Amino acid sequence: MTAKKATPAANRDKDAASSPAARVAGSDATGAPDPAQPDPQQAQFPSALGAPEVEIAKRSQDVDEAEASEHRKVFVVPRNPQGDDYDDDMHRRNIDAMRQAMLLQGLRPTEDGHFVGAEDHPDGQSVCLTYACSCVPAAVATPEQSVVWVTVEDQHAGERTDG
Repeated sequence: MTAKKATPAANRDKDAASSPAARVAGSDATGAPDPAQPDPQQAQFPSALGAPEVEIAKRSQDVDEAEASEHRKVFVVPRNPQGDDYDDDMHRRNIDAMRQAMLLQGLRPTEDGHFVGAEDHPDGQSVCLTYACSCVPAAVATPEQSVVWVTVEDQHAGERTDG
């Protein structure tokens, strides 16, 4: 019995199938799905498979796309009787709440966040305020991205509140 010698083409195909790009894509060198590789859409941590946009979209309840590079949060608030302008303090509080929700969902903000826009709510009495913030999944965040600074602006700072 003689052993078959591997040809250079066979080795090249084997190397291509085990390349990082093929593993991340979940396919072999021919482009066919590789059943041995997990699907990023089904994985608990898609970012660990090289698909952070999939994880951000999955962890952001107000993102409708399959992939996203930023977290979005919609706040439904009563319509302002003085018009469509909302004060800066309200926007700041909503951005802070969005960033806190991101942390609880395993996302790390890479910016402060910003107001995207307002739309009428179907009930006719409320407004949907949308905010967004670029982020990375905690599973792949660098140590610098994992540090979250919290700034407290309190008009009563330094006052005793215990009596």
